[in-house]
Amino acid sequence: MAPSKILLIVHILAGFAALTAATVATLTKTLDVAHRWHVYSGTVFFGSMVVIFLTAIPLSLIRPNTFLFLIAILSFYFALAGRRYATNRRGSPRPLDWGSASVMAFASGVMIFFGVFLLSRRNLDGITMIVLGGIGAALSIADLRTLQQGGAKGPERISKHLTMMLAGTTATITAFVVTNVPVRAADALQRLNLGFIVWLAPTAVITPIIIVWNRKIRAGKRPRGMPELS
Repeated sequence: MAPSKILLIVHILAGFAALTAATVATLTKTLDVAHRWHVYSGTVFFGSMVVIFLTAIPLSLIRPNTFLFLIAILSFYFALAGRRYATNRRGSPRPLDWGSASVMAFASGVMIFFGVFLLSRRNLDGITMIVLGGIGAALSIADLRTLQQGGAKGPERISKHLTMMLAGTTATITAFVVTNVPVRAADALQRLNLGFIVWLAPTAVITPIIIVWNRKIRAGKRPRGMPELS
């Protein structure tokens, strides 16, 4: 079996594992299930995202795909930052935090530039790049500002953990949706140059949920099952 085929199989399996773990992690909060299951599923989710990243990079190089390469960096940053906010309870900035946020800020600029380039070629996939690049830029720059202020603590730390993990979950759902759209429907959208709709649909649905939950947490409230905001 060709190495690229093996990488693809591992990539797909990791994607399913990430999607399953994200579902469990979300339900263990909203349904007030034991906290340890949220921790276990979150760990599986992060590990799966690592595998997705490590397989997506060579796949995007074997069959040159700038789009996939940049999306892989974006989704991995969300998972890594979310993990750091969960485990770094003191909020003390570490070199890993500074380095990952800086790389993401730079990569986001590249995504936006690439999106503009695609639009100049009348390719509406550029909209996807600009929107996702804008989200990556906003979150990574916000992280850099938080690091400059000494790190996130209390409700802010929980809020940022939630935001990043749900952003990573959105990326996983997006990949699932994009790869499972019926071929005829996908071809029809591509002919109409509207493929970006499929890419951005999960973001459009989940972003309002992230905003509402964040407002509750920053106001001192917490979803059922969430531990004390400390």
